[in-house]
Order: sequence, then structure tokens, then C-alpha cells
Amino acid sequence: MLLIFFIFFYNIKITQEKNEVIMVNKKENFKRISESRVSKIIILLNQLTNLTNASFYEYSEKDILNIFNEIEQEMNKSKNTLVRSADKKNKKFEL
Repeated sequence: MLLIFFIFFYNIKITQEKNEVIMVNKKENFKRISESRVSKIIILLNQLTNLTNASFYEYSEKDILNIFNEIEQEMNKSKNTLVRSADKKNKKFEL
């Protein structure tokens, strides 16, 4: 009986350790991928700023507003999706 309890307890401990490793890997993956993607976005925004060179480009204030309105809409959609997803994970049922 004691042996069965020990095996059961040991399996639970191993499972908990595996879950902790999985959670650490998920967090590390999120950090690594999000840092990479945000860096790419920043590079692209810097490239967009290069369009201010009047020797090569002509644009109006309306053009600029349209560009940044579109970027802001997409940014807000992404932000809302990420926040909603995080909120769902933290919700617990309580009476």
C-alpha cells in the first residue's frame, strides 16, 4: 500500500514538474517570438518614416492620416485580441 502511494505521489510530482517546464517553455516562446515580431514592426515603421524624403516622394497630410489610421486600427485589433485572450486565462468561476 505504501509503495502504491509512493508511486502515485511520485507520478504527481513528475507531472507537476513537466507542467512547470511546459509553462516556462511557453513563456520563453512568447517572449522570444514577440520580441522578434515587435522588432520587425519597429524596423518597418522606421522604413515608413523614410518616405519623408521629398526628393523621391510626394504625399499629402490626408495620405499620412490614412496610413496611420489603418495602422492604429490593426494595432488596436491585435491589442484587444491579446488582452481578451489573457483575461480568459485568468477567469475562474466563483459562487
